[in-house]
Amino acid sequence: MFLPLVQNAALLLALLLIYDAIPLYRKDSRYLLGGQLLSGSLIGGICIAVMLTPWTFSPGVIFDSRSVLLCMTGLFFGGIPTLLACVIASLFRIYLGGEGAFIGVGVIWTSGIVGISWRKWRNWNRQSLTHIGYLELIIFSLLTHVLMLLWMLLLPATLAVDVITRIAFPVLILFPIVNVLMGKMLSQRLEREVTQQLRLQDDFLFRSQFNVGNYGISISSPERLFLKVNPHFCHMVGYTEEELLHKTWDSLTHRDDIDENMFNFRRMMAGDIERYELEKRFIKKNGQVLHTHMTVSCQRSFHQVQLVIAGYIDISAAKEAQQALAVSHAELELVLASSQLGYWVWDLCSDRITNDKQTAAMLGCTLEELNRGRQVWLNAILVEDRMETLHALERHISGDTPSYNSEYRIRRTDGEIRWIRDVGQVMERKAAKPVKVCGIHQDITREKQRETSLKLAASVYENSSEAMSVLDRHGKIINVNPAFCTIIGYREAEIIGKNITLLKSERYSAADFRAIKKDIGKYQRWQGELWIRRHDGQEIITWLTINTISGRKGEPPQWVALFSDITEKKHSEQVIWHQANYDPLTGLPNRRMLLDQLYHEIQRARRRSSKLALLFLDLDFFKEVNDTLGHDMGDQLLIQTAARLRECVRESDFVARLGGDEFTIILTDAISSQGIERVAGQILARIAEPYQLGDETAYISVSIGITLYPDDGEVEDVLLKHADQAMYAAKEHGRNRYHYFTDSMQQQAHYRMRLIQDLRSAVESCAFQLSYQPIVELKNGKVTKAEALIRWHHPQRGQVSPAEFIPVAEDTGLIFAIGNWVFQQAVKQSAQWREQFGAEVQISINKSPVQFRDEGSHFHEWLQTLQQQPDGGICIEITEGLLLDTNMPVSEKLLAYRDAGVQVSLDDFGTGYSSLAYLKKFDIDYLKIDQSFTKNIDSDASNQTLCEAIVVMAHKLGMKVIAEGVETAAQAALLQQINCDYAQGYFYSKPVSATEFASLYLQPTAIASHSE
Repeated sequence: MFLPLVQNAALLLALLLIYDAIPLYRKDSRYLLGGQLLSGSLIGGICIAVMLTPWTFSPGVIFDSRSVLLCMTGLFFGGIPTLLACVIASLFRIYLGGEGAFIGVGVIWTSGIVGISWRKWRNWNRQSLTHIGYLELIIFSLLTHVLMLLWMLLLPATLAVDVITRIAFPVLILFPIVNVLMGKMLSQRLEREVTQQLRLQDDFLFRSQFNVGNYGISISSPERLFLKVNPHFCHMVGYTEEELLHKTWDSLTHRDDIDENMFNFRRMMAGDIERYELEKRFIKKNGQVLHTHMTVSCQRSFHQVQLVIAGYIDISAAKEAQQALAVSHAELELVLASSQLGYWVWDLCSDRITNDKQTAAMLGCTLEELNRGRQVWLNAILVEDRMETLHALERHISGDTPSYNSEYRIRRTDGEIRWIRDVGQVMERKAAKPVKVCGIHQDITREKQRETSLKLAASVYENSSEAMSVLDRHGKIINVNPAFCTIIGYREAEIIGKNITLLKSERYSAADFRAIKKDIGKYQRWQGELWIRRHDGQEIITWLTINTISGRKGEPPQWVALFSDITEKKHSEQVIWHQANYDPLTGLPNRRMLLDQLYHEIQRARRRSSKLALLFLDLDFFKEVNDTLGHDMGDQLLIQTAARLRECVRESDFVARLGGDEFTIILTDAISSQGIERVAGQILARIAEPYQLGDETAYISVSIGITLYPDDGEVEDVLLKHADQAMYAAKEHGRNRYHYFTDSMQQQAHYRMRLIQDLRSAVESCAFQLSYQPIVELKNGKVTKAEALIRWHHPQRGQVSPAEFIPVAEDTGLIFAIGNWVFQQAVKQSAQWREQFGAEVQISINKSPVQFRDEGSHFHEWLQTLQQQPDGGICIEITEGLLLDTNMPVSEKLLAYRDAGVQVSLDDFGTGYSSLAYLKKFDIDYLKIDQSFTKNIDSDASNQTLCEAIVVMAHKLGMKVIAEGVETAAQAALLQQINCDYAQGYFYSKPVSATEFASLYLQPTAIASHSE
């Protein structure tokens, strides 16, 4: 059904050609009506072509994509073309006749009217078709085709139901997709035309201003090469247009402006910005500098810059005026800055004080505000200083002092406190009475701050807990603070005048101190850790800083030495460092120190072009020692193991404990494999010796993985990973051995990692399928049982075998999600077959031992689901190894399955280690004979005997037997002869899909044929 409708819908592409050929969107076209009639006729012709290739449901009842064509015509072409196309299509549909002719006409007019109405609604809302979205097109299409399906209700009831059932799904899926594709293509064509018109308008505006504007314009390539310039720009730079077309921006740009311009230009080229503005200088042809304000933008095509357009405004005159004004301001600021005094005059007769601008600036107000009265400055003096200042002034005016001199604080108008030195003198007297006093204000805040700082520094010097001393250039001690005497143990009188070498530690040579003195001379300072000797002979470590103080001209420099006792701190750091880098149990370096040491050894080996070997050790059976003897004894074993490993290597080699029972060894200068293997052999032998743990004796072994630098890797994490892989290879080969890393291990590790990633994605997207292999009842040939087998089709690797991905799923824990999905699908399939065919088919599900032991809440969810199903609908297949796990959860789960009506099948029977006692202890319903016995049953008498014995034993224990891997009629006959109950294999059927299984075994005809 889909293919005919898809072929039919392909004819609709002709609508795009009509839309491109007839410009109906031009409202001012003189041939608009003719174009509408022509397009309507052509679309009607497309309708006829569409109806000539329909999908025929029954004679007279046909389906095609005319509804898609006509609704899109109404939406994008308007009323006249759509109505004309509907008339033509209706006449042809009546001509075709049939039972659904008038319904077809109704569909034609409904589709056209919906398209016209939608167009009118968008026009009323002033919405352009260029911005029609996917969701709107889907809603529009669904509305059209739901109305089309409603027309089908006019058919006879039975026929109408059948038609809607068959056609609804493809129509509501395929036609909206076609509508969306056509709608977006038509809207994009309309958008391109609108964009083209806007571009033509922009081009006209640009050309109209290019040659007549009063500002310069240039068009350049992305390489900043001029492509076109206007006459005004040529006039600005003094070059002709022909000369400029052979130049680039950079050749004209002032060299100091190139970096800023290039920074913005690169951002625009990268797409970070679309335009930028800046002030830029050009070098004119006559060598003069041209100041411009430049605006730069770009034109892009497919996100790539094609053209760069720049506009230039000459701002040279403004720049020159600005520079002249700046010079004047600088001269004025120089004069004001050189004056630090404020002048004031007090006229005693009028009691008026006149101040200058500098005084006003000190107070932070204007000169007019300050000169309003003498109270303005007086009120600014802090209350604490005001009375003393007034008294000093009164004493001078009364003649008690030759001049007025006072220091006080003022609060500026902004709240800042400033120190002022006020000096004045009576300048004029009349009749022996003063009439005018003149004076100056000086801001001495910095002096006061410096004085305070000096006092504070002296206090810090005297009270600091850090030792301080001043030395001359020969190292003689000039001054010390109390902390110096406390730390060193000398009294001040004992140390002053002595040379600093008095404190020298014997740990250093004269060359060490010469190096320190050389650094001080070169950098004027030195800092670092230094051991010194106290007065009592004890040596302490200090953090010492020496700075050089340059003397006045002609005076030699001095040194200031500051140090603190960090002996305790260093001890604590050493303890912390040891705890962070060493294993507290064995005393061996830990993983952190191993990685650091491995890095340094690799660097050393690289410099010397030598090799090193990294051994990764994992103790075999250590868990058993821990579980049986306890963790205390396990710790003793690890301590002894560490001691034995140290004995097996050289002092230059490095032994570390990674954690748990894992150790590593770095063998430096690994010249030959014989030496490495000799060490590995010694370790194997030494570790295999018995361990005396209290009253108990323990035996363990070790598996060793070996990797080499630079053969297997050149960085520490790669070598460690390769050694780990080699160790696991040693374990897989039987333990108590060593194994070198190979490329195949790395390839296998990468393959496994990719498989895990793909498997996680498959679990998240449920990208699995279930196949069902029938289990045939041998006595009558009926199929009432099937085994559910999971299949995974990888998009790149193809079919992935369960034997490959199930172990990975068990290792990563993904088996729980996979097993739960298989269970849910099997239960759903069983219920579906029961409802559809009335057949009770028992579906067997393989359950992993990992899943069985630790499935968490899924187990209770399974039981709740199974309680809603008939008894016997699901069978759980387990392996013999699970029966060996005698813990309570396994037993309880098997009993819970039995109570829920679930049967249990023991898979691969005969290949494990189970005994008859386990078969009697657990309620097992079926034994499945492994295919390794079945495949040779017709040619190997011993296999036949074994199979017969299994059948007899199972029947005696009340169990039934299923034979796996039956591939020939002879095998089936022999199994039937020994009274085997069921058989399963390719002789009967390969695993098939649920649909194939139903058609082969559950349809009535299939059941009858199998019974025969």
